[in-house]
Amino acid sequence: MKKLADYFSLKDSDVNKSLVGKILDNKIYRITLGAIVGGVLGFLYWRFIGCNTGSCPLTSNPYQSVLLFAALGGFLVKDKNEKK
Repeated sequence: MKKLADYFSLKDSDVNKSLVGKILDNKIYRITLGAIVGGVLGFLYWRFIGCNTGSCPLTSNPYQSVLLFAALGGFLVKDKNEKK
């Protein structure tokens, strides 16, 4: 099991990487970034496509739509480098 300090430490091979490359390689940052992007997309989905009648439980409420898409965004980027 990894320690919290292991997620934030830099390896020798990471010295020449760009800032974006370092952020995308870090698991915590990658999941957070995926959740933020998913939440924004969820809000945009609710705003422009969502259900106006209220009969759609996930897309009629902006909070539920943002939370759903944020969770999906976090789950989609979670396992980038893990071995199967």
